[in-house]
Amino acid sequence: MNNEFENLRSRCIGTVDSVSPKEIKGILLDEAPLSVAITDGNISFFPKLNSYLLIPNEAGWVVSIVSWIGYNHLNNKNNETYIDLPQGSRAIYLNPLGQLKRTFERVEFERGLFSFPTVGDSIVLPTQEQLGAIVYNADKNATISIGISPLAGNQEIKLSPDKLFGRHLAVLGNTGSGKSCTVAGIIRWSLEAAKSSIGKSPNARFIILDPNGEYKNAFNDLDVDIKYSCVNLDKNDQKNINKKQLRIPGWLWTSQEWAGVLQASGKTQKPILREALRDLKASNDEATTVTNMQNIDMTIKTYLYKLLCFAKRANASQEYIVDKTNFGKTLNKHYENINYFISKLASDQDGIKDLLTSLNTKIEQQLKSNKKSFNKSGENVEYYDAFSLAFIDDLITTLAELIKKLGGLDECYTVNEDMPVEFDLQYLAPYMDLISQDTNSEQYIEFIIMRIKSLLNNTTISSVIGNQSGETLLGWINDFVSNQSSSKGQICIIDLSIVPLDIIHLVVSVISRLIFESLQRYRRYYSQELPTILVMEEAHTFIRKYTESTEEFSADKLCTHIFERIAREGRKFGLGLVLSSQRPSELSQTVLSQCNSYILHRIVNDRDQELIRKLVPDNLGNLLDELPSLPTQKAIVLGTSVPLPTVVEIRELSLGKRPNSDDPAFWDVWTNKETRDLNWKPIVDEWQNKE
Repeated sequence: MNNEFENLRSRCIGTVDSVSPKEIKGILLDEAPLSVAITDGNISFFPKLNSYLLIPNEAGWVVSIVSWIGYNHLNNKNNETYIDLPQGSRAIYLNPLGQLKRTFERVEFERGLFSFPTVGDSIVLPTQEQLGAIVYNADKNATISIGISPLAGNQEIKLSPDKLFGRHLAVLGNTGSGKSCTVAGIIRWSLEAAKSSIGKSPNARFIILDPNGEYKNAFNDLDVDIKYSCVNLDKNDQKNINKKQLRIPGWLWTSQEWAGVLQASGKTQKPILREALRDLKASNDEATTVTNMQNIDMTIKTYLYKLLCFAKRANASQEYIVDKTNFGKTLNKHYENINYFISKLASDQDGIKDLLTSLNTKIEQQLKSNKKSFNKSGENVEYYDAFSLAFIDDLITTLAELIKKLGGLDECYTVNEDMPVEFDLQYLAPYMDLISQDTNSEQYIEFIIMRIKSLLNNTTISSVIGNQSGETLLGWINDFVSNQSSSKGQICIIDLSIVPLDIIHLVVSVISRLIFESLQRYRRYYSQELPTILVMEEAHTFIRKYTESTEEFSADKLCTHIFERIAREGRKFGLGLVLSSQRPSELSQTVLSQCNSYILHRIVNDRDQELIRKLVPDNLGNLLDELPSLPTQKAIVLGTSVPLPTVVEIRELSLGKRPNSDDPAFWDVWTNKETRDLNWKPIVDEWQNKE
């Protein structure tokens, strides 16, 4: 007991002068250190802003943080000869954080107070054990070491991935403050910690949306699968199976996303667009297979609708009239399926049988008339002559009347315009033109049609959104979310650096939505989550706040909306969000408020600082006064992932493991220490799509 008392007395540096729920004022002893304190053989700076001090009480120790240091001036201001010089006793202001308690195993920190100190209580320096307990993360999964806390005796700061990623993370700070290195470090240190725990590649999934192309080579040494997608892949990179052309085909888009990129109005243009998408997706050749005969009436009507859409698509574009063989083969498949329907109909459905038989007789006659063959190298080759537009028009009329006689087709029986069903994008503009002619609204969709053609004729854009043979939704998910053929973890880097501005917000929106919806469906099917982390760099560009209005959603608003939905609901489906931004005041407040952990680097802008202060409890607000002066690699970590807000010196990444975000080397280039190749021809050739 005497030893403990002596130890406590040797660490006493002041006494409590006044107490309030938010602030404790103290007077420092004359013998208290002026610049350096030595406790338990450890040297620390004292007094220092935002450092920790303790006040013993009956429950243990009140933990407080230093918010102000100064002199308690003598009250001589009525004296005309008074000069306000530093004099009197030294004073210190403290913000109470919580309390330390000693258990049987160790000293533990607990946020909040139920027993405040009183005037005259001692203020003492914490020991190394106590400093460690203050910043110690008691979460059993706190395994990610992100750095040390200089103000807590260089104690290691560890975070739990469940709280860090499951409840969303925002990394904020000005350019050059170390944000990208922190994001890359957290991904790397998480994977390294998981591998160290199990001795093999962790079953982790990170998807990085990289607008500046910084992360291309940041993780090459990790024991995970690295998948890299970009626009106009370099010819030298095409040999690498993990590097692919970025593909977000237009048939994956919803009608709302199409309307956003086409700037379609709600009264005339969007209804025509939705009808065109619905019909084109319904006419997909894959949809001609008959599998469900439980409700045969509905199945027949739905099937005839698909055939009608197929015929209307041919009439709109006339592509199938020229490409006669493909049209004939597909029409023959429909003919065989209708015969299958006829064979399955009961005897009391003769009315339907007769109608279908009459339809198939027309189709059969035309197929026989157009079918030809020739001998090639001893082999008989069959083909079809061109089908006339008159036959296509008659087929459309017959099908429309037949569907009407069968009772019409409710919307619920048709293919939804938002379903990710493949269709040929080249048919979208002419099909919309056909619909507009039927409704006498050609003048209202001229701009939309020109916009579609412009997008598809742009080789850079079409390489991202156009059709590609053999592409499927399953293949897309395997590429971007996870692939069951691999036993390793995965980092998917999506390089957006040269995605055209016309579609960049849409590309980000579609990618994020598909990832979110795939994880939703995964949980519904398997009744468990597939933990996945989506990283959004330069988040202020893609998740901008907006004002509600009656205007139609643009592509950038849709982008913000999907991230707001992910922020609100992603945790339920295992989708964690990591945002990195240099302008938090421009971010959607809905998204930012859903982040429960923050890593704050240097922030100078007043508006950004004001916003950040709202994220911090009142009694810790002074901690953010350091934000404008934080050096590179230093950050304030706060939120549910740490016991209390802490100033952290982030672990350093070696040069080869950092994102490519260094400042341009102006001086070294000017003074010829570094050389630059000025041959622009290969760049221009790629730009102009020259071979």
